[in-house]
Amino acid sequence: MKRLSFVLFVIAVLLPLSALAQSALTLQSGARQLLGSGHLSLLRDVGGRMTADAALASDQWKALPGAASAGYTSDTIWLRLEVERHSDAPQEWVVRFTNALLDDVRLYRPDGLRGWSEQVAGENLGRSNWPVDARSVVLPVRIAAIGREVWLVRLQSKNAMSTDLEVWPRAAFDDSSRREYLYYGLYFGFYVLLIVLHAFFWRMTREAQSGWYLLYVSLHTLTELMTFAIPQQLFDMPAGVSDPLLGMSICGGLAVGVHFSLQQLDLPAVWPRFSKMVLTSACGVSLAGIGLVLSGRYAAGMIPVQLLAMILVVVFISLSPWLIMHGHKPARFFLLVFGIFYAGVMVSFLRNMAVVPMNFWTSHAAAVGALLHMALMSLRLNLRYDELRRDKAMAQAETVRAVRELNDSLEDQVTRRTAALQQEITQRVQLEQELRKALDVERQIKEEQQDFVAMVSHEFRTPLAIITTTAQQIAKNLDAAREKTLARCQNLRDAARRMAALVDEYLTADRMDASATAFRPAPCDPRSLIDDALQEWPRERITTALHSLPPQFVCDKGLLQVALRNLLNNAERHSTAGQAIHLKAATRDDGLICLSVSNHGGPIPEDEIPRLFQKYFRGRSAQHQPGAGLGLYLVRRIVDMHGGEVRLGSDAQSGLVTFSLLLPAGGDGLDGGPSVTTLSTAA
Repeated sequence: MKRLSFVLFVIAVLLPLSALAQSALTLQSGARQLLGSGHLSLLRDVGGRMTADAALASDQWKALPGAASAGYTSDTIWLRLEVERHSDAPQEWVVRFTNALLDDVRLYRPDGLRGWSEQVAGENLGRSNWPVDARSVVLPVRIAAIGREVWLVRLQSKNAMSTDLEVWPRAAFDDSSRREYLYYGLYFGFYVLLIVLHAFFWRMTREAQSGWYLLYVSLHTLTELMTFAIPQQLFDMPAGVSDPLLGMSICGGLAVGVHFSLQQLDLPAVWPRFSKMVLTSACGVSLAGIGLVLSGRYAAGMIPVQLLAMILVVVFISLSPWLIMHGHKPARFFLLVFGIFYAGVMVSFLRNMAVVPMNFWTSHAAAVGALLHMALMSLRLNLRYDELRRDKAMAQAETVRAVRELNDSLEDQVTRRTAALQQEITQRVQLEQELRKALDVERQIKEEQQDFVAMVSHEFRTPLAIITTTAQQIAKNLDAAREKTLARCQNLRDAARRMAALVDEYLTADRMDASATAFRPAPCDPRSLIDDALQEWPRERITTALHSLPPQFVCDKGLLQVALRNLLNNAERHSTAGQAIHLKAATRDDGLICLSVSNHGGPIPEDEIPRLFQKYFRGRSAQHQPGAGLGLYLVRRIVDMHGGEVRLGSDAQSGLVTFSLLLPAGGDGLDGGPSVTTLSTAA
């Protein structure tokens, strides 16, 4: 405790004396860069109303251990520097201020007449009016006298008031300026190269991280350029443009930097709500800072932005070791790469806030840290891009393989499904055909039923009317003459016979359709068959011509006689009165037996020919004649059973209509062969 009390006492006594204990800056031959650090004293001029004499006479001067650093302040800052020129020292010197963003710089030197010579420069004056064209304020000084003299410097700036004062021999300064421009060319050339490369990468990949890094490094490069006042010197940019542009780039850099840092740390995957809150706060402070800068309140906009940046630097760096201990791999890279950058930013911030002295290392800490940071980040993104490209190639190869397997599987499925569909379509087509056939059969049956009803109602009515009328006549005239009664009885028998014939004809057709009729082919003499069929007809009514008939052929004699009788009855109904019916039978050159029945009558209409052999069909010329419309139908069915063919011939000039039956002589083509078979309704 006694030692601590002694140390505090010594500090309390010596600290006030240190304000007056600054030594003179010696100017001698061979000197190059002479720093004002350690030789400067500082005076705050609240309101900026002091003159050089008033400032020199003030007792508020404080010795500075290093460079001047007053933070963001609206006060006018006075610096005092005592220089001593040796006799061998050159007379031409320059004074350079390391801060390139000073608004108003005034150097006061004794003029030898108890007054002061004033040199003015700074952003407010305009760079075209500066004594020396340089990126920062450079004032030429010619010192002719040997010995000591006191210099006073008056400073004002909206930016951070942190600067050092360098005194150079003029020749050494010119040589150093050339090297400095080469250094800045290489430095910013590296950033331009990064921007071009990552712009190219982003254009190829369109990856979000590449885009954010491109924006991140672009804003950082702009901030560095404006901080070193290179665009201001090249384009003679006024302070009214350069200061807001620098302020907006710093504010925008906060939001973009926080977002990029969260991405690299992958913090949203661990704490999404915390990450969203941090990013929202950074964006809000950045927008507020931009608004304050644009409204002219530069310091009010910059201090919160830089303060939040420092807080987040501490938060991110503090979280990284904790995340590493919990196995979060991105935190390792983040701690290395961003730790270097954040260390430089922290030193620069502490220098701006006058917490640490200004020297070479504090002046360039942010630049060196940013350079290393950007190089490592670029390497990281390039490696990540290569990794993504390899993963993409592997994924594409896997996708191609999967697609090929899927295509093979799909082709197999399509083949099987196509075969199944074709089979199903075939079945559907067959079913549709069967349904169409069933519908056609049903329609035909319905038409036949309608025709049958019409036939019954017409054909049965006439003989029934005859029977009824004749029976009434007999009942009324029981005493009539025997001849009349016999005639009337004959009418009754004819009507009954006609009805019996109609019923028998219908039943024959119906039995054949119902597969109830037996087909019994057997050897038969064709001449005998024809003679038996003609016994019911008068000899003079039918003319016959038989040529080259075989002694016998295979047929069903009973059915074939029915067919001949139906043809003869049809010819009888449609022949012209007084004209004979012609029956011809012969063996053709192809071995078929041809039986033809011809009669003279009117021509058959063309539209009726396709329907002549349909069941119950009766042409217009037969509507007033007896018949059931079954004769030709039965003829066709019987000929089909024999494997033959029915043909119709007509001669328009002679009016001769001929129906021909073509039958095989040896029985070839018969349904069922020589044995007894049953007809099918589909015959």
